[in-house]
Amino acid sequence: MSGEPKQSYATLGLSVGADWLVTCHTYPDRAPILVVDAGRVSLSVSALGREPDARHVDFAYKLLAAVNDYLIAYEKFQFESQEATESAEAAAVAVAAPADDMAGPRAA
Repeated sequence: MSGEPKQSYATLGLSVGADWLVTCHTYPDRAPILVVDAGRVSLSVSALGREPDARHVDFAYKLLAAVNDYLIAYEKFQFESQEATESAEAAAVAVAAPADDMAGPRAA
């Protein structure tokens, strides 16, 4: 062993459906814990150690900014998807509507 600390790596994907919960647990004598539950998966975010650390405040601000970016991007995605669906439905209605009979008699 080289005596260097071991590095670990993990990736967790949360696919949010109908069964989700986001909460922030606060305590009088320790840092808060953010919990994201999505179905059978739960993710907790908390500060390392019990003492307040400015690095965790920086992390929380970056997390907030990323969540805001996610919200804006998802709302745009939802709006564009809804707009595309409505355009497709309108086109389908236009195709299904009978065309004017150009060969028939016209009222004077």
